[in-house]
Amino acid sequence: MATIQTPEEIMTLLERLTGQQIAAVQVLGINSLKTFSPPPEALVGEEVTVVGVLDRTVRIDTTSHVISFDLQRTGRVVPLENAEAYTPAAGANRPTVRLLMADGSGVDLSEPARTKRITVTITSRSA
Repeated sequence: MATIQTPEEIMTLLERLTGQQIAAVQVLGINSLKTFSPPPEALVGEEVTVVGVLDRTVRIDTTSHVISFDLQRTGRVVPLENAEAYTPAAGANRPTVRLLMADGSGVDLSEPARTKRITVTITSRSA
Protein backbone atom coordinates (compact mmCIF):
# COMPACT_ATOMS: atom_id res chain seq x y z
CA MET A 1 0.00 0.00 0.00
CA ALA A 2 1.30 3.44 -0.92
CA THR A 3 2.11 5.91 1.81
CA ILE A 4 -0.12 8.94 2.31
CA GLN A 5 1.42 12.15 1.00
CA THR A 6 1.87 14.93 3.54
CA PRO A 7 0.57 18.44 2.79
CA GLU A 8 4.21 19.54 2.41
CA GLU A 9 4.88 16.82 -0.20
CA ILE A 10 1.71 17.74 -2.08
CA MET A 11 2.64 21.43 -2.04
CA THR A 12 6.10 20.66 -3.43
CA LEU A 13 4.53 18.74 -6.33
CA LEU A 14 2.03 21.52 -7.11
CA GLU A 15 4.22 24.63 -6.76
CA ARG A 16 5.42 24.27 -10.35
CA LEU A 17 1.88 24.96 -11.60
CA THR A 18 2.01 28.60 -10.49
CA GLY A 19 2.21 30.86 -13.53
CA GLN A 20 1.23 28.04 -15.89
CA GLN A 21 -1.75 28.13 -18.22
CA ILE A 22 -4.39 25.37 -17.97
CA ALA A 23 -4.94 23.41 -21.19
CA ALA A 24 -7.63 21.04 -19.87
CA VAL A 25 -9.22 19.62 -16.74
CA GLN A 26 -10.52 16.07 -17.08
CA VAL A 27 -12.75 14.85 -14.24
CA LEU A 28 -12.84 11.10 -14.84
CA GLY A 29 -14.43 10.00 -11.55
CA ILE A 30 -18.13 10.00 -12.34
CA ASN A 31 -19.19 11.18 -8.87
CA SER A 32 -16.22 13.46 -8.24
CA LEU A 33 -17.41 16.73 -9.78
CA LYS A 34 -19.54 18.49 -7.18
CA THR A 35 -20.33 21.63 -9.20
CA PHE A 36 -21.61 22.04 -12.74
CA SER A 37 -21.41 25.79 -13.17
CA PRO A 38 -18.83 26.82 -14.10
CA PRO A 39 -17.86 23.63 -15.96
CA PRO A 40 -14.26 22.34 -16.12
CA GLU A 41 -14.04 23.69 -19.69
CA ALA A 42 -14.23 27.23 -18.27
CA LEU A 43 -10.72 26.75 -16.85
CA VAL A 44 -9.06 26.34 -20.25
CA GLY A 45 -6.68 29.23 -20.84
CA GLU A 46 -6.73 30.33 -17.19
CA GLU A 47 -3.41 31.07 -15.51
CA VAL A 48 -2.69 29.46 -12.13
CA THR A 49 -2.01 32.32 -9.73
CA VAL A 50 -1.82 30.58 -6.32
CA VAL A 51 -1.61 26.98 -5.11
CA GLY A 52 -2.30 25.97 -1.51
CA VAL A 53 -2.76 22.82 0.57
CA LEU A 54 -4.60 22.53 3.86
CA ASP A 55 -4.71 19.04 5.35
CA ARG A 56 -5.77 16.89 2.36
CA THR A 57 -7.49 19.68 0.42
CA VAL A 58 -5.77 21.33 -2.54
CA ARG A 59 -6.79 24.81 -3.65
CA ILE A 60 -5.75 26.19 -7.03
CA ASP A 61 -6.60 29.80 -7.77
CA THR A 62 -6.68 30.91 -11.38
CA THR A 63 -7.31 34.27 -12.97
CA SER A 64 -11.11 33.90 -12.70
CA HIS A 65 -11.80 30.68 -10.76
CA VAL A 66 -10.96 28.63 -7.68
CA ILE A 67 -10.59 24.86 -7.96
CA SER A 68 -10.72 22.75 -4.82
CA PHE A 69 -9.70 19.08 -4.73
CA ASP A 70 -10.42 17.10 -1.57
CA LEU A 71 -8.04 14.14 -1.61
CA GLN A 72 -9.91 12.44 1.27
CA ARG A 73 -7.90 9.58 2.80
CA THR A 74 -5.92 7.96 -0.01
CA GLY A 75 -5.78 10.46 -2.87
CA ARG A 76 -2.36 11.14 -4.35
CA VAL A 77 -0.88 13.87 -6.51
CA VAL A 78 1.17 12.41 -9.36
CA PRO A 79 3.20 14.85 -11.49
CA LEU A 80 3.31 14.19 -15.25
CA GLU A 81 6.22 15.55 -17.29
CA ASN A 82 4.67 14.74 -20.69
CA ALA A 83 0.92 14.75 -20.17
CA GLU A 84 -1.76 13.98 -22.71
CA ALA A 85 -5.51 13.81 -22.40
CA TYR A 86 -6.52 10.55 -20.72
CA THR A 87 -7.91 7.87 -23.00
CA PRO A 88 -8.89 4.39 -21.85
CA ALA A 89 -6.11 1.89 -22.48
CA ALA A 90 -5.90 -1.79 -21.64
CA GLY A 91 -4.58 -2.23 -18.12
CA ALA A 92 -4.04 1.48 -17.47
CA ASN A 93 -5.12 2.90 -14.12
CA ARG A 94 -7.59 5.71 -14.59
CA PRO A 95 -6.91 8.84 -12.54
CA THR A 96 -9.86 10.54 -10.87
CA VAL A 97 -8.75 13.93 -12.24
CA ARG A 98 -6.14 14.92 -14.83
CA LEU A 99 -5.01 18.54 -15.01
CA LEU A 100 -3.17 19.35 -18.25
CA MET A 101 -1.00 22.43 -18.60
CA ALA A 102 -0.20 24.36 -21.78
CA ASP A 103 3.53 23.56 -21.48
CA GLY A 104 2.79 19.83 -21.89
CA SER A 105 3.12 18.92 -18.22
CA GLY A 106 0.27 17.90 -15.96
CA VAL A 107 -0.90 16.38 -12.72
CA ASP A 108 -3.01 13.32 -11.97
CA LEU A 109 -5.08 13.06 -8.82
CA SER A 110 -5.49 9.35 -8.29
CA GLU A 111 -6.66 6.80 -5.76
CA PRO A 112 -5.74 3.16 -5.31
CA ALA A 113 -9.29 1.93 -4.69
CA ARG A 114 -12.15 1.48 -7.12
CA THR A 115 -14.37 3.73 -5.01
CA LYS A 116 -13.44 7.26 -5.98
CA ARG A 117 -13.63 9.71 -3.08
CA ILE A 118 -11.66 12.66 -4.44
CA THR A 119 -14.03 15.57 -4.94
CA VAL A 120 -13.70 18.54 -7.29
CA THR A 121 -15.38 21.91 -6.76
CA ILE A 122 -15.03 24.82 -9.19
CA THR A 123 -16.22 28.30 -8.28
CA SER A 124 -15.95 31.70 -9.94
CA ARG A 125 -13.81 34.25 -8.13
CA SER A 126 -15.68 37.24 -6.75
CA ALA A 127 -14.95 40.43 -8.63
